[in-house]
Amino acid sequence: MMVRCLAAAGASALILAANPVAAVAQTAPPPDRLASFADIADHVLAAPLIVRASIARTAPQRAAGAAPPGRVRLAVTAMVSNPLLAPGPIGASLAFLWDAPAERRGRPPTFKGMEILAFLAPGAGPGTARLISARAVQPWDPALADQVRTILADDRSGAVPIITGVSNGFRADGTVPGESESQFFLTSRDNRPVTLVVQNRPGEVRRVAVARGDIIDESAQRVQPGTLLWYRLACFLPASLPVAAGGDDPALARDWRDALASLGPCGRTG
Repeated sequence: MMVRCLAAAGASALILAANPVAAVAQTAPPPDRLASFADIADHVLAAPLIVRASIARTAPQRAAGAAPPGRVRLAVTAMVSNPLLAPGPIGASLAFLWDAPAERRGRPPTFKGMEILAFLAPGAGPGTARLISARAVQPWDPALADQVRTILADDRSGAVPIITGVSNGFRADGTVPGESESQFFLTSRDNRPVTLVVQNRPGEVRRVAVARGDIIDESAQRVQPGTLLWYRLACFLPASLPVAAGGDDPALARDWRDALASLGPCGRTG
C-alpha cells in the first residue's frame, strides 16, 4: 500500500487534510513538547516530511550509539495514517531511530499504539526516515496539526517574505507632539521590497505593520502574533539597528527597539 502525496502545480508537496483516527491511550512518558509557536515553525520549515502516524513497534538499539541521559534509543516502526507534507509518494510505514524519554528506572518505555506527529527527513533507504531534532516526535494533537497546516499554507503562498536583514531606515515626526513614523527597509530572500512601518500616536497603541511594494500607506499589513510573518520578524531581525542602517540615530534606534518590543520575544525554547 502506498500513501501518495500529489504535488500542486509549481510546488513539491501538497498539504492534505487529516483522516479521523481513533486515539489510543498513551502508556509512556510524553515526548518533549514544542513549547512555542517559534518551536513549531522551526520544525515545520525544516522538515521535508511531516506525518501523522501510529507507532506499531519499538526495539531498543544499544548498538546504534549512546542515547543522552534519561533517554533510550529505540528503533521505531510507525504506520502512516496521513502525510501533512511529503516530497512524493511514501510507504504505509516508516522506520526511524528515536531517543525517547526513558521510564524512571531507565527501562525501555512502551509507545506501541501511540498516535504521533513526526517531523522527518528521508532516510538512507526505502521506508526509512530520520528525525530532524530531538523533539521531532510529538503526541498527536489536532490543534498542533492545524498550526502546522497554517504555517505550511502561508509558506507556500509566497505572500510572507523570508526576512534576511535590514538595509536602511528613516524617521519623521508628526504634527502633534509625540507623533512619529519610522520606516525600516528590510532585505528579503526574493529581493522584493519589504518595509517595517512603526507608527507612534499619542494615546494609541504603537502600530507595527509590514508593507510590500513601493507604496506605503494604511493598507500595510499589521503584524499579528503567532503568524508566519510575526515569526520571520521576531525571530530573525537583529536586536539592535545596525549602524549602516541608521543605528547611529538615537531616535531611529529607539523606534527599532520599541518595534521589536511590540512584536515580543521570539520564544524559541530549543
